[in-house]
Amino acid sequence: MTATIPPSHLDLIAGPVYAVLTTVAADGQPENTVVWCSWDGEHVLVNTVAGRRKDKNARHNPLVAITAIDPANPLRWVDVRGYVEAIVPDEGNANIDAHTRLYTDHDKFFGGYAAIERQATEQRVIMQIRPTRVVAYPHQ
Repeated sequence: MTATIPPSHLDLIAGPVYAVLTTVAADGQPENTVVWCSWDGEHVLVNTVAGRRKDKNARHNPLVAITAIDPANPLRWVDVRGYVEAIVPDEGNANIDAHTRLYTDHDKFFGGYAAIERQATEQRVIMQIRPTRVVAYPHQ
C-alpha cells in the first residue's frame, strides 16, 4: 500500500531540509544517517555511494524510515516509512548534482562540493523509497 505525503509537509521532503534516514543492518540494529533527499512525485530519493552501509543495508532489508524536521519550527515534522523499491545508478551524477544545487551553493557534486578525485572511486546510486506510512505533525 502506498501512502501520500500531505502537501502541507511535502516541502520537508522536497528539500533543502536535512533528513534522517533509518536503515536496518544485517544484525537487525537500526542505523541512522543524515541525508539530503528530494521527491520525484512518487518516491523519496536518497543518493549514496554503492557499497556504503545505507546501500548494503537497503539491499539486505529494504524497509526504511526517513524523518525531516522543519528547521524553522521543530514541532513541524514528517516521518515517512516505506521500502526501497529500487536502487538505480545515478547516470551522469544528475541526481547528486541536483541535490548539490538544492542543498549548497555549488553546481556540481564532484569538483564543486566534493573533491573531483572522489569521482573516480565512487559509483553514485539513487535509493527510490516508496512511502507506505506517513505521519505529519502537526496533523492537517
